[in-house]
Amino acid sequence: MSAGFTKVMPTKSELLRLKRRLAFLRKGHDLLQLKADSLLVQIKNFYKTVKSVREAMIEGVLKAFKDLRMAETLMGEHALNTLADVNRQLIEYKLDIGYRSSLGFTVPKLTYHIERGKKFPHYSFIDTSLYLDLYYSEIQQSIDDIIRLAELENTLFIMCNEYRKIRRRINALENIIIPATVEQIKIIEDMLAEADIEEFIRLKKIKSKIINKPSR
Repeated sequence: MSAGFTKVMPTKSELLRLKRRLAFLRKGHDLLQLKADSLLVQIKNFYKTVKSVREAMIEGVLKAFKDLRMAETLMGEHALNTLADVNRQLIEYKLDIGYRSSLGFTVPKLTYHIERGKKFPHYSFIDTSLYLDLYYSEIQQSIDDIIRLAELENTLFIMCNEYRKIRRRINALENIIIPATVEQIKIIEDMLAEADIEEFIRLKKIKSKIINKPSR
């Protein structure tokens, strides 16, 4: 936006107002820049946590399915499918979504629980493989890790989105608002300077007329 298309009042009071506004805008820009820099450091550190949790989650899931494959080898696919069908009727998983404050942001809080059952294997220990027990324990932990990862990734997304908003404000100040205000100040200063020159010339002419006026 160019100040040339903005109506300005060439008065000293308006010039003072714009100079105060410019100082305020520059101070706001500096504060936003500090906030953006601080948030960027937080994002980088938080990303390391997210990456670590993601890697641990993937490792846990792979280990769980490796044990499930061993259980299938020892027990047979039919036996596992039968147990899965029975457990599907016995338990029900629920996921509740709430909200909490984290790092100054409001982020989702996921709560996972099992209804119509408890967190222990819903099958007999007779004629089942140790690998099935390992799988059950590991997959429960993996579910918890997946939920935690979802919370962390959502928090990271919110932080990045907030950073983008701050950067947009900074860019608007740097590229539009502050330059336009500086241009308005320059226009008024030029107009006032021109008015002072015209007033000086007018006074000189008046003085010249008075001096050169013939006496009677």
